[in-house]
Amino acid sequence: MNVRADVVALIRDGLSDRAIARELGVSRRTAGTTRRTLGAASVRAVYALTPEQMWTRYAQPTYTGGHMDWTGPTTPKGVPVVKSCHVSYSARGMAFRRRYGRDPVGYVRATCGRKGCVAEEHVADAPMRAELNAQYNAIFGGAR
Repeated sequence: MNVRADVVALIRDGLSDRAIARELGVSRRTAGTTRRTLGAASVRAVYALTPEQMWTRYAQPTYTGGHMDWTGPTTPKGVPVVKSCHVSYSARGMAFRRRYGRDPVGYVRATCGRKGCVAEEHVADAPMRAELNAQYNAIFGGAR
């Protein structure tokens, strides 16, 4: 049987049949058949990756503005999440911890306003946003 080299590469990278189908636009059946032909073990889900591996795979830098787009799993509302061992973590929370070395207080949001941005330089927790808003109001007056 002929097998696609791109499918084989993703199988060797540890992706599930579903993840391969989504990434390459092939059917899950094609990925599964290729996996069986290779004698590769079945992978339950891409979430078997560690949070750091997921960060490396899904946080993609953009060409302008220092943004990082999240190309991985999201909640139904589109919030970037890191899933590992059936536990979900906020991708922005992970970026915050990487940048500031502490757990965030309240929700972590992107200060740049770009939907899906998880750049470490662009995230702030509730106290940081409150301080930024106070500074803005002190300079320009009025609510932002």
